[in-house]
Amino acid sequence: MARIKSVIFGDYNMMKSSIPASNPFAQVIAAEANRVIRTLQLPKPADRTAVESVLESLKAIAEPTSPELAKTLNIRLIAIRNNIQVNQVEV
Repeated sequence: MARIKSVIFGDYNMMKSSIPASNPFAQVIAAEANRVIRTLQLPKPADRTAVESVLESLKAIAEPTSPELAKTLNIRLIAIRNNIQVNQVEV
């Protein structure tokens, strides 16, 4: 487990997300997010702003149905904005 110290949020534990696998909305949103994230690794990658926009929309959809997935998508967005390679979203 990684521990991150933040001035705003205090201690933040980076643990494997506990997104319930029984949530079909979370599964569909995660699958779509993974498709979008994969486009960054194509020989001719997608535009980062387009990928950010799609992930922001998916995050907004996930917030009411799966808050844990929304947090995960937000972390992926921050990483993309900071030019950090992003892993796939796991459900």
